[in-house]
Amino acid sequence: MNSGRGRVGLLAGLLLTAACVEPSRTTSGQWIGDIPHPGGAERMEVSIDSGGRSATISVPGRRLDQAVAVSAPAGSDSLGFTVVVDGDTTRFRGTVHESVWSGEAVRRVETNRVVLRRLRPLADREWKAIVGTYRTEDGRLLSIAPFSEFGSTPLLVSYGTGRIGPLYPIARDRFLVGHALISPIYPADTIELTYGPAMDVRELRFAERDHPAVVARRLATRDEAVQFANGSVTLHGTLTLPAGPPPYPALVLVHGSNALTRDVFGPWWRYFAGLGFAVLAYDKRGTGQSTGDWKQADFPTLAGDVLAGVRSLAARHDIRADRIGLWGASQAGWILPLVAAQAPREIAFLVVHAGTGTTVREQGVLNVQHELRFAGLPESAVAIGTRYQMLDDSVTRAGSGWDVLQRYYETHRAEATWLWPPTPADDSFRSYYRMLMDFDPTESWKRVTCPALFFFGELDANVPPRESWPPIEGALRVGGNPSVTHAVLPKANHLFLEAQTGARDEYPGLSRFVPGYFDTMARWLRAQAP
Repeated sequence: MNSGRGRVGLLAGLLLTAACVEPSRTTSGQWIGDIPHPGGAERMEVSIDSGGRSATISVPGRRLDQAVAVSAPAGSDSLGFTVVVDGDTTRFRGTVHESVWSGEAVRRVETNRVVLRRLRPLADREWKAIVGTYRTEDGRLLSIAPFSEFGSTPLLVSYGTGRIGPLYPIARDRFLVGHALISPIYPADTIELTYGPAMDVRELRFAERDHPAVVARRLATRDEAVQFANGSVTLHGTLTLPAGPPPYPALVLVHGSNALTRDVFGPWWRYFAGLGFAVLAYDKRGTGQSTGDWKQADFPTLAGDVLAGVRSLAARHDIRADRIGLWGASQAGWILPLVAAQAPREIAFLVVHAGTGTTVREQGVLNVQHELRFAGLPESAVAIGTRYQMLDDSVTRAGSGWDVLQRYYETHRAEATWLWPPTPADDSFRSYYRMLMDFDPTESWKRVTCPALFFFGELDANVPPRESWPPIEGALRVGGNPSVTHAVLPKANHLFLEAQTGARDEYPGLSRFVPGYFDTMARWLRAQAP
């Protein structure tokens, strides 16, 4: 028992034997599957050691995080275990055949069928060998790439259908593609890889439910480690050069908020390379291999990092210096206009994914309001959340008023159970936020003259389009920019994944980007770099 893991009381027994082979040969390794329940399914992971004598169990939805299980003998080729959480017992029992555990989960009077698959572990070099961009004979693009918003496991993206899902290796050349980003895993799609004589990946075959299987050959893109400097800070990244002869048009990818490395760009990075662009993705200052500290950097400083990346590309003979553009998401919407306004002759075009024209403080209030509405809460709750956020902002700006904020929290926490405890007045995050909260991007947008493509999501709680676009539109009109394209994508959330409500708790079960997003970008980008 380990009460330190989410205050969960656990009794877990693992039962395993095999008929004609050692237990470890039949049951050891990592197993993954779903636990069905009336509202859907939860991902379940079981890891059994090489001796077959101990295991850990993780079910995030039930607050189990690598909980330790103890083994005991059972029947032939069987695998079973019991988990008790806060007095609630779930028993799993089933049989193992060809790396598939088939059985049932029994909880109280409810019985559900459960299937677990044993995964084949891949070394880092094996994962890296399959990352890249793939193209079908009729020109459709797919990619395998990390997307750190959803963990370190690479994902498959089929840009034609929008399908995105994590990869689970069941053989060196065969993978399950999870039904959703987190859970459920099943029903899963599959990909099969074909290797060349040097064990290099030549092509993949993707079998997606309700779609004909497609075969895509790997493109001969090239990844190059690069670094560039902004003052005393050194930024490290990867420059991906597309297939075909140089010189290439280029895109520099610009981060959203918080500590983000180059891996947050995976799906976009590989897509743009497939369109024929050189793509620079780098670790934000203070993350990955880059020096500096993003928590000490205001937007002009981050814009300086971006411009340093642009200039490092412009100095190369294999890059078209007159065709370097920027793509950025979320917080990047405050940074992109700064760069384009500062260096109008160096930035050829902009693609803005969910960037707002409001101040940072205004965006924070709008975010709270829309999160609560998308969660289905009444307007009385929205009023409570709005007032609380505004009091919190007052504490950040003035450094005083925390007692008022705390009293408001204590008064409303019983009826508004979703309220978050107030951050201490001297918390370091308040210093960071104070530096940004009143930044207004419209002055910079007035000075942006290059072509710009703006995307917003209909169900984006972070950057709601009705409030976020008009300030940008007005500023661009004042500045006289004639080359502006604006689109609001139906059912799109903040990442432009196809959603139903836009609520935060939808993300684990989402499985595709909204229709039209990538195709619209491709057509527009080709027009900017003929």
